[in-house]
Amino acid sequence: MHIVVVGLGQVGLSVVRILEARGHDVVAIDRDSKAITHAEDHFDVATLQGYGASARVLKAAGCARADLIIAVTDQDETNLVAALTARHLGTSKAVARVQGADWVDIGGEDGVAMGLLGVDAVFNPRVLAARELARIARSHGAVEVLELAEGRVEVLQVEVAPGARAAGRPLVDLRLPQGMRVAAVVRAGQLMVPGGADVIRSGDRVFLVGLPRVIRDTLPRFAKVEQTGKVAILGGGVVGSTLARALEGTGVAVTVIERNVAVAEALALELPKTTVIVGDGTDCELLDEHDIGTSDLMFGATSDEQVNLMGALVARRAGVRRTGIIVSRQEYESLYQQLGIDIVVSPRQMAADVILRHVRGTEVRSLSALAGGQAELVELTAPQGARAVGRPLMELDLPRGVQICAVIKANRIVIPGGRDTIEPGDGVILVATAATHLAATRLFRVARS
Repeated sequence: MHIVVVGLGQVGLSVVRILEARGHDVVAIDRDSKAITHAEDHFDVATLQGYGASARVLKAAGCARADLIIAVTDQDETNLVAALTARHLGTSKAVARVQGADWVDIGGEDGVAMGLLGVDAVFNPRVLAARELARIARSHGAVEVLELAEGRVEVLQVEVAPGARAAGRPLVDLRLPQGMRVAAVVRAGQLMVPGGADVIRSGDRVFLVGLPRVIRDTLPRFAKVEQTGKVAILGGGVVGSTLARALEGTGVAVTVIERNVAVAEALALELPKTTVIVGDGTDCELLDEHDIGTSDLMFGATSDEQVNLMGALVARRAGVRRTGIIVSRQEYESLYQQLGIDIVVSPRQMAADVILRHVRGTEVRSLSALAGGQAELVELTAPQGARAVGRPLMELDLPRGVQICAVIKANRIVIPGGRDTIEPGDGVILVATAATHLAATRLFRVARS
């Protein structure tokens, strides 16, 4: 694919790195000469210095023949204009990122607006992060929650508790109920897709995939089930306010700590059931004064990663049971866990997931990176003529590192066994490690004559 990337900030560089590794023809655009030099020094891609929404610059980047433009500068208007201009020039598909508070309500439940203002996909990664945190807060002890197949399939990442029934036993001996399975295990920061002989250990982080009701019923075998009654949020910006809005009225007592007086006052007026405190969320005395230590969860949701980390560590010391932070680089997740942070959410990684869904093609419905990109969880539509279609799964000879977790039929969800088959048009949810994702993709690719 010929892909144009406008904006070489953290998200843009992350996307360029992935696209280059997968062999795409990439042209990267940025106004900043230092950003251009950095891209040239680190990646084998073409570059253009200039205004990314300029028709002249986009023509020079080859937008008349481009398959996709990805607009991810720090300016929302630039991204939207660049996407629209590229489409006008002939680019097949356009994806644009927005970040401002004016774009909080786009995209419905999944946070991605299709066809907005003529752009194929517009998304706000800060809103995606806030909704992920809200799902975690409403869960019963998960550190990550993903919803697939329009909410009919759920993915929970949980830490295996000491003394849990699942600990110390091979998967084949767990006799998990129909309707769920263990899709991946993270141990000492390393992800593996397990087989029946693999043993779950205390302290492992496991990804459970299946029907929401079945997973909730089975969760106590793996983790300590905890109710969340009180949540503290550090930061009242886009992430913090969206999270508070999602939790208000759910029976959870929400407290937001915000340093900016004007932002705090506006939030207090908008959310009358939420307690809003003006102050520094890293101040131990403030946390003690407002009894923040009795919270079940504390989320560091400011735009400053260091403030989020410090606020979470101070909150943990004050007595908060679980802490989570917004970060820019999810590949450091295991390091944060060593520091005592339970939940790590990266808007940058969420942005990359949305973008890669469109790079993969129309058959991919959703894509999520697991454990800092060590594996991908993909939801796709099985096309007629693909190698995986019409054959029992036991005959597919899946490589170690690939697992088909669920098949979405017209009227039911199947957690498949070896004798089950995938039919044309079925939805498929699979997990594949970075080393095996190409092999997994080939299973669902139609051979060309």
